[in-house]
Parts: sequence; structure tokens; C-alpha cells
Amino acid sequence: MCSSCKWTCCMTCSGAVLQLRPSDMAVVAHQATRLANLAFGSWSLQPRLAGRIRAEYAMYGDDGSSSGSSSQTPLAVTPTAAATGGEAAARPSKPRPVGVQVACMSRAGREPGYKKTNQDNCFAFEKYISEEQSMFGAMDGHGPHGHLVSGFVKQHLPIILVNHLTSGVSVEDALTTGFLEVDRNLASSRIDCEFSGSTCAVAYLKGKTLTTAWVGDSRMVMGRRIKRGWEAIDLSHDHKPTTPEERARILRSHGRVERLVDEAGQPMGPYRVWLQYAWVPGLAMSRALGDQLAHTVGVSSEPQHITVDLTPSDKLLILASDGVWEFISSKEAVEMVAACDTPEEGCRTLVDEAYQRWLNEEDGVVDDITAVVVRLLHSEQ
Repeated sequence: MCSSCKWTCCMTCSGAVLQLRPSDMAVVAHQATRLANLAFGSWSLQPRLAGRIRAEYAMYGDDGSSSGSSSQTPLAVTPTAAATGGEAAARPSKPRPVGVQVACMSRAGREPGYKKTNQDNCFAFEKYISEEQSMFGAMDGHGPHGHLVSGFVKQHLPIILVNHLTSGVSVEDALTTGFLEVDRNLASSRIDCEFSGSTCAVAYLKGKTLTTAWVGDSRMVMGRRIKRGWEAIDLSHDHKPTTPEERARILRSHGRVERLVDEAGQPMGPYRVWLQYAWVPGLAMSRALGDQLAHTVGVSSEPQHITVDLTPSDKLLILASDGVWEFISSKEAVEMVAACDTPEEGCRTLVDEAYQRWLNEEDGVVDDITAVVVRLLHSEQ
């Protein structure tokens, strides 16, 4: 993390977004370029694709610990080398039905008198598996090791999903299986997940079909151009323990959904998930990855999905942690980003505005803030 600006640094090489420690920059720049070529240039080798990507990722270790670092500018995801030459040059590419331009930004929060670790993470693959596919994700860690959990998910989920999305099952089943698998892998990793976990919001584009999958309260919103301006279409909803379906599952698992009580006996804060006879773990969401103790009382790692067939009026997509959504509505975020000339400008504007509103509303306390902004480019137009 940069001591001067506290921005989480992302770097892009040929369309693959990786978060790096400063000491890793030179080595990983080369590795990321190779990763993009492998992921997007191996048209006839899809059965071996996951293994090749996994080999390139092996340098990071299996605990997610190399995911932190820093930069001051929004990260633009550029076309892959494989798409413009390299390994894929022998096979000409036809125009995508829906192309994308992407920018990502993550900014550490602030707590007066305390140096805060950014527990958010994100990834963005402008081209994923094939030319007409893309994958984007945003994660928000929580608990003492939340930064490691979100880093683990960022590293491993895109690799795991390659296997399932090329296995012949439905996209929804593939995404669900991938989420459950990464959760099992977390449980057997070196990360202590008893009281730590992460949200995860993923958007997968194939052709003109956009499918979202999520656990927790990181949100995805699509911007649709209409006659009178912009319409914001939520492509996820927050997993709160007060939702009737979520609450019923927790109660069936012998958990409790209650607000914390202060010394005077007055309820305070949001409703949280507790063990039946103890005031732990106190999770304020009903679905998450990690959170092994919370899983014993009904907190689920199974995602929900929304599938949309895109039309030319669908112009942009935003994935963001709750640091954005705490004080900015879906419609306001869409209008803010739509008014900008580039995804990079939109990403910076959204993150900066969210940061300033936290400062104004919470007396100097700011949550970690992460946004992925995607511009949708329709070939029909």
C-alpha cells in the first residue's frame, strides 16, 4: 500500500488485472502478459486452459497474502495481446456482439488513529476463455483476516470457474459450483476463516448474455439509456439476515438474528447473525465466503443469480463494494458514471465521491471503497 496516497494499486498487462506488492512489479508484469496470452489465445486447448493459468498463478502462494499493494490512478483494462496478435494471430477474430472497456479502482478506508488495511479486492478480464467472453468481480473482506480471504477469492475463483464454465453445465450451475468450491478451498487453506470472510459479486458476459452471481452485499448495477435519461437496473440484491427467506434458513440452523444491545439495554447497529447461546460471530450478512463459524448457523456460500439478455440500450455496468453503496444510490451511481467520458474517469469520480460522503457523514471514518466500471459496446450500433 502506498504510504502517500493509500490507493490500492492495480496493474494491468494484456487485459489481466492483478494486484501486486511493489517488489513483485517487474516479475509479475511478464507473468501477467503470459497469463493473458494463455487465457485468451488458446482456442483449441480449452481442456488444458485451467491448468496453464493455475501454473502462472502459482507464484502467488495459496493464502492470498500477495494481493495487497498500491497506485493512485484508476486501472484501465486494455485489449489482450492474444486478441491483437501473439498466439491467436493465426485465427482472425470476428467482432464481439458486445465489447467492453473496463476500469477498476480500490481505495483503502480510514479510521482516525489507526492504519487500516484495505480488505477489498477486485478482478477484471476483458477477454476470458474466448474472445466473446468477459469476467468481472468485486470482493469485500471482513473480520481479522478478511483481506486474505478476499485475496484468495480473487486469485482462485477465476481459475476455478474456467473448469466449470467449459464443462457443459448451465452458466448458473457453473457459477454456483465455483463459489462452493472456492469456499471449500478456503476452509482447507492456511487462512483462519473462523471469524473472517468476504462478499463476492461476479458478472460473466458471453455474447449478449450477462449473468451475475453474488453472496453478501457487494452490488452490481446496469445502466440503461432511456428517453428521459438513465435507468438503473440492480443485478443483485443485498443478502441481509432480515430478509424472510434468509432469516428462516438461519433459524432452521439454530442461529439467531438480532441487533447488538448496548450497556443500557438499547439495540444498536444492524441486525446480525449469532450463535443461539453466544454473541458471536455477529455477521451482518446472510451469505458470504469463508466465515466458517457463521456457516454452522445458516450463513450460506451459495450464490444467487440474475441473467439478462443485453440490448443496445444497455450501456454500462458497475460492480462495487458497500463502501460505494452506503451513501450513493444505484441510480445516482449510474448517472455519475454515465456523465464521464471514459470508464477510468467514471471509476475515479464514483470512488472519490463515495470517499467524500463517508468523511462528511461519519466524522472521518471511511470504509474501503472498490469499483469496477464496464462500458458496454454493442456491435449492432
